[in-house]
Amino acid sequence: MPYEYTNKHKVSFALAVFLMYDKYDFDDRPNAISATGLMRPLRQIVLVQQNKQLLKKVDISDLVASRMGTAIHDACEESWTDKNNVKKALRAMGASENAIDTIVINPVEVKAGQTPVYVEQRTEKQIVDMIVSGKFDLILDGTLNDYKSTSVWTYIYDSNSSKYTEQGSIYKWLNPGKIKSNYININYIFTDWSASKARQDSNYPQQRVLTKSYPLWSNEETEQWITHRLNSYKALADASQETLPECTDEELWASETVYKYYKNPKSLGRSTKNFTSLDEALIRKSTDGDVGTIITVPGEVKACRYCPVVEICDQAKRMIASGRLNL
Repeated sequence: MPYEYTNKHKVSFALAVFLMYDKYDFDDRPNAISATGLMRPLRQIVLVQQNKQLLKKVDISDLVASRMGTAIHDACEESWTDKNNVKKALRAMGASENAIDTIVINPVEVKAGQTPVYVEQRTEKQIVDMIVSGKFDLILDGTLNDYKSTSVWTYIYDSNSSKYTEQGSIYKWLNPGKIKSNYININYIFTDWSASKARQDSNYPQQRVLTKSYPLWSNEETEQWITHRLNSYKALADASQETLPECTDEELWASETVYKYYKNPKSLGRSTKNFTSLDEALIRKSTDGDVGTIITVPGEVKACRYCPVVEICDQAKRMIASGRLNL
């Protein structure tokens, strides 16, 4: 979907050129969908396909996180295609010269005794009259790796664990000859890491970079999931918006609804206690002799801020009206 750029915060020309630079290899084929696109809510997939003529308005200042992530990914790719750098890193980790000499980067054919490394390669498969494509970050000796520049809290709450499994499983399904392991390594690079917090809290990541493994589905399970997903999309492709399934709270990155209980209804400055269950709040109110009041604060949604069809989505409009969405 094409973009219409704005510059509400008067970003300088020097920064604007950097932030607007995008070399992502978009696929304009009408029956093509990327691995990440396949993982998006069905409502979004359908509305995007039905409204390709729309220009998505993007403010330049909102592109900082995306461009920083792209810059890190580009650097990771370049680091692996520099064989001297790879050898230097292996020596630093104590590898023998014999082991170092077995490493081959993006080989067309793997010979006996070689350790293949594949970097940033796009592959595709046709299924259900659609083309599914994906570009992995790194495959190291049969194990899929992905670089994620992200917040510490994404790691602490593990909020994207299911997405990592989905995305990694699709890449494995696309590359069965290269990916042999039944897990994906997510290589975290934290953008907001704090050394002082690490010293104070043992549950906080103790270093700015770390790696965690997530399980992958079997190729059979992945193909079933993809087939179901594509069939669901095709069944809805021409559906009117009011008949489309609504995005779930998980898809919306929604926080929990909070029920704020005030023992004194005349003093609403600070709640007596907050509850995530209305029943619990009602029990507390009853215990206090039914003198208090309960105010419901709907969970806030965040994913809509990055959705290309938010301006025409009826669900988004309703959430704006209810106070759940603030664009």
